[in-house]
Amino acid sequence: MTLVDEEGYRSRLVKAASALRSLEAEVARLTRQHTEPIAVIGMGCRFPGGVDDPESFWTLLSDGVDAVSERPAPATEDATRTGAFLSDVDGFDAAFFGISPREAAALDPQHRLLLEVAWEALEDAGVVTERLAGSRTGVFVGMSSNDYLLLSARSGALGGYTGTGTAHSFGAGRLSYLLGLRGPSLSVDTACSSSLVAVHLAIRSLRTGESSLALAGGVNLVLDDSVTEMVADLQALSPDGRCRTFDARANGFVRGEGCGIVVLKKLSDALADGDRVLAVLRGSSMNSDGRSAGLTAPNPLAQQDMLRQAFADARVRPGDIGYVETHGTGTALGDPVEIEALTEVFGEPDPDSGSCVLGAVKTNIGHLEAAAGVAGLIKAVLVLRYGKIPRNLHFNTLNPRISLTGTPFVIPKTAVAWPAGERPRIAGVSSFGMSGTNAHVVVAEAPTAEPVPPRAGPILLPLSARSQAALTDLASAHASVLARDSDPHDIAYTAGARRDHHERRIAVVGESATELAEKLHALVRDGVTAARADTPPALTYVFSGQGAQWIGMGRQLQASEPVFATTLGRCDELIAQNASFSLLAELAAPPDRSRLQRTEIAQPALFAIQIALSALLSSWGVRPDAVIGHSVGEIAAAQVAGALSLADAIRIVVSRGRIMARADGSGAMVSVALSQDEIAASMSTTDTSVAVAAVNDDRSVVLSGAVDELRTVLDPLQRRGVRCRRLPVDYAFHSPSMAPLAVELAEELRTVEASRTLCPLYSTVRGDRIGGHELTADYWADNVRHPVRFAEAVHAAARDGQQVFLEIAPHPVLSGHVANCLGRGAAIPTLRRERPELHGMLSSVAELYTAGYPVDFAGLYRDRRPVVSLPRYPWQRRRYWLDTPEPPGEQAAVEPVHWVDELIGLPDGEKEAAIESAVRTDTAAVLQSSPSDVPVDGMFMELGMDSLMTVQLRHELAARTGLALPATLAFDHPTPRAITRYLLKVLAEHVENGS
Repeated sequence: MTLVDEEGYRSRLVKAASALRSLEAEVARLTRQHTEPIAVIGMGCRFPGGVDDPESFWTLLSDGVDAVSERPAPATEDATRTGAFLSDVDGFDAAFFGISPREAAALDPQHRLLLEVAWEALEDAGVVTERLAGSRTGVFVGMSSNDYLLLSARSGALGGYTGTGTAHSFGAGRLSYLLGLRGPSLSVDTACSSSLVAVHLAIRSLRTGESSLALAGGVNLVLDDSVTEMVADLQALSPDGRCRTFDARANGFVRGEGCGIVVLKKLSDALADGDRVLAVLRGSSMNSDGRSAGLTAPNPLAQQDMLRQAFADARVRPGDIGYVETHGTGTALGDPVEIEALTEVFGEPDPDSGSCVLGAVKTNIGHLEAAAGVAGLIKAVLVLRYGKIPRNLHFNTLNPRISLTGTPFVIPKTAVAWPAGERPRIAGVSSFGMSGTNAHVVVAEAPTAEPVPPRAGPILLPLSARSQAALTDLASAHASVLARDSDPHDIAYTAGARRDHHERRIAVVGESATELAEKLHALVRDGVTAARADTPPALTYVFSGQGAQWIGMGRQLQASEPVFATTLGRCDELIAQNASFSLLAELAAPPDRSRLQRTEIAQPALFAIQIALSALLSSWGVRPDAVIGHSVGEIAAAQVAGALSLADAIRIVVSRGRIMARADGSGAMVSVALSQDEIAASMSTTDTSVAVAAVNDDRSVVLSGAVDELRTVLDPLQRRGVRCRRLPVDYAFHSPSMAPLAVELAEELRTVEASRTLCPLYSTVRGDRIGGHELTADYWADNVRHPVRFAEAVHAAARDGQQVFLEIAPHPVLSGHVANCLGRGAAIPTLRRERPELHGMLSSVAELYTAGYPVDFAGLYRDRRPVVSLPRYPWQRRRYWLDTPEPPGEQAAVEPVHWVDELIGLPDGEKEAAIESAVRTDTAAVLQSSPSDVPVDGMFMELGMDSLMTVQLRHELAARTGLALPATLAFDHPTPRAITRYLLKVLAEHVENGS
């Protein structure tokens, strides 16, 4: 072999080795993908016995409660029967989901239950539904009964919404539609195994990447006894209404109702996202009985294959399984076959493995049929979580057709402790369908969560709901949770960062769980009042001028908030490049050495605090839609608006402070409670150099000048009882005496590189909005010399739609002036002199939140906190059933011209009120609700109005008014107020044309 051949051979070997490594990596990747564990991150359930969440389900199981009872009365007129029933299945919070009363009455209660429980499961998982819109979130729901359709047909209540309200496909589809989910969405009907098959399909979808998140489970309601009679004909029901699984007295099952949903995510994604992992689904399988002794008869061979496939998929041995939640119906044939299959797969006891406990939740809550599998799965997750296997009810003597000799199996007559140990605890859950479809899921304990250090300091707890009543209930429930031994920071984190935020809002700030609970109790006692916050308000930052500083400002935030400290440090570095002092040293100086009252120190220090406060707020998701700066505060406003770089802004503020410091001792400044016109009239009779330095609101000006001349101007005003307050300064800023210093500042700055602002900047030099390019050296000279036109700037911002004004300052000096300008409580302060700083900032954020501002609560917690269980949403249910009255037919055109003529004769205000009332009345008629339930600014779609209803609304209004209205009326004008304004316009044209 020549050298060339040898090199070629070596090259081919290297390439082959590289290709082999790539193939091995791809095989490993595919293996990981197809075997990746799936995390259960949330659960929701509604089961018999008053169970409305996983915690109450565990209480029922632990206490050994038998939930079988007599049928509740309200749903049907059938004779009383035993079963495991839910109460009040006719109730539903249709308004929460934007479903009209008309459609809700036609909606299968199973679909309604699914919506509520799915929402509760997402809340339990800490998943914010707004972030799911457009995501690959899958919905897999087991449903098999259709009793409501049978009832609808019998009662003659079939209508346009019956199809979409009762077809199984719409159970999953409506949930995907309402949340905007774009992953798979399907309803599964394999009879009794439906919900566990749904979980199996969800696992597969997550592993392939088809879904990024999945909701899986099932629902079952027993609304019509004809189905029960059919099952009874199969000799499957227990004559005495008890499930005696594995017992010698086993004589069938009892039907039950319920709904269970689990929220699933790949374990790697769940850990990366900081989700709470309740348990891990290691694997699953599904198969069919094929040909057995009969169509509905179980097949032990098929069940054996199913178990082996599930264990292989989970990469576990049968001996690793310490608990199996069996299908366990308590039938003479089913129980022995299930034990036979388990015995064949598990074999003899393994001394190293220990026993395997066989559970049967049907002994507690009956057979939930399409929801039975997920009920068993939720029980298994709770068993792993609490480390205890509850006893099976109604078990005394083993069924003589079953033998446990030589098996690892134990049937618990009392609760069995199952604590965490060296080996991971693993359970299995089985579910078999009457039509032959079997499913098994392998469930393992959750990985140990990383410990999170306790956190100290004030807590902001935000709560929200879609109605005032729900918000009151929610506040009361959270107060109860806080009264227990719970970490208030974890509660606040979950409530803020891991819950949806609705239109009605409250927020409380406190130093402890006790204080938060007391404040919530006080709100409930006094009556929770929360204005509806449909859209985020436009937010304006207001940066105060010199005088707001105080010794010690910023120190607490510097110690507790890294973002604030980092920003302050950056300002310190840039100030050091332009000045001969250290900002941080000046802020830390004790009172006897503090120089914060000196202008050359105060102005840069105030600027730095304001920039650091803005950065801190930004890290919490709070950013301005516009800015206003008062005097020196305009430099910070320009920087936050993006017109100035931080370096240029600091160069300006340092130069300004140093030059203006030479005005110290030049005079005084006085606040006078008069309007600008009134003070001008008063001073017109006096020959004086006193000037108006600032117009802060419609009834407040600041005068600046020499002390003697100020006294001459003020004496007559004070004799008239005008309030005059001297400011604690010895200079005359914004007066003619500042002109030489203003010229000097312009010369020193020379050129200023200003950019177009990223948000509106309302100039207090010009009293209106500017674009940013105006911020030249001459502008900053005018900022020193000319009056501060603060009131004009505030009014200009308000005219442009700015609604909330947040004062960025170490102490509020402008908030009162903003409120005086706008006549409402639109101003919110941040810090207050010598008050706890973080508490003050959180209080400001709380006010913004209640006003509707979208706060990023995750930003409040730089250390990721654990997700904890919180009270579920308090549904405000109303009865919806087949006897809900039909909407009135189209109104005949009863003297429409007469109605229009009456409107024409009304004053404008009464005319608008009459039209608005008519629109809300007709809207309510179409929705089958009350006019009081139709908010004037409520979006028709959010009220539950679909395209058919919008057409009907147009017909109603056309008939009432006699006007030719477009078919797209409710689409073009999507609220009652919008239609009202449109009709006013049409009516005006009607009058103008003499029609």
